[in-house]
Amino acid sequence: MLELYYFPTATCGYKARLALAEKGVDFTARVLDRDAGDLLTPEYLKLNPNAVVPTLVHDGAVIIESSIIITYVDDAFSGPALSPSDPLSKARMLIWMKNADEKYLPAVGSVTYGTFRRREILEQHGPDLAAYYADIPDPDRRAQRRSVIENGINSPHAKAGIQTLRTMLQDMDTALVGRAYLCGSGYGLADASVTPFVSRLSELALEWMWDDLPQVQAWWQRIQARPSFDHVFSAFPNPDRKRGLREAGLEARSAVETILSAKEPNHPKT
Repeated sequence: MLELYYFPTATCGYKARLALAEKGVDFTARVLDRDAGDLLTPEYLKLNPNAVVPTLVHDGAVIIESSIIITYVDDAFSGPALSPSDPLSKARMLIWMKNADEKYLPAVGSVTYGTFRRREILEQHGPDLAAYYADIPDPDRRAQRRSVIENGINSPHAKAGIQTLRTMLQDMDTALVGRAYLCGSGYGLADASVTPFVSRLSELALEWMWDDLPQVQAWWQRIQARPSFDHVFSAFPNPDRKRGLREAGLEARSAVETILSAKEPNHPKT
């Protein structure tokens, strides 16, 4: 039995679901409600003490951390190989996966909270913000969350996140020269790893961030045309959320342009 715990809009959950879809693997969905506290229940914390998603349970064995999960999925199940066979391409894939975990994930989190999520949180919690912050177990995450909620896109964390994601796009444009996908001619774990971050920028009406990056534009069209993309990203339609993300991104556009114009001299366009 294969079970995947996730909540519908989690970027790392998207990554795991993309890998499963590309491999053609069926699983039992355990959909959690973050705002209802499902990540903090004793039952879930027993599976994942980090109180994050996704969590994969295969025949009783628990696997956490999204990059480990998608590597496991690729190794454990038949279907199209999502890892290149040659050592150099595999090393490049691992670099993309490492950057996705260590750089792009916190970056997109700060940008999402600094634009869209802060609106929801301020509306839902209001005077109870102290209790909301107290429920975030990691002190560094708690301090970062406070910064982006209170300061929005002008939080240092959100500004750094925008710069990091622009650099990601530039690096992708370079890597995609002469290739259909990030590590070669075939779709792989590197593509699954970065797709949720590009998708989030698109949801925030920030697609203009790659107007000058033709390789990224072509890659994004290929990604959206894959059956796995529609299967994963259309699974939980939420028109209100979609509209809210777009409005938040449009509202932040001027500030984002200012952030990038200040940084761009150090990151030449490719």
